[in-house]
Amino acid sequence: MAEPFEYISHARLVYKDGYRNAYLGEVPEPVIYGVQGALRQYYGAKEGPPIASTLDHIVAAVAG
Repeated sequence: MAEPFEYISHARLVYKDGYRNAYLGEVPEPVIYGVQGALRQYYGAKEGPPIASTLDHIVAAVAG
């Protein structure tokens, strides 16, 4: 049986060029959150490459 432990998640958000850069734990590279498809139009986001939104990541995590 595994020993009990405590895990504290450390996250930091940096807003850069209209995107949210999430630094998660000890991972050195950020996860970049943006918008795509109908969300881009709904939020009035600037044109650019489609970048996954937080909703896309949540759905992928739950589905996995």
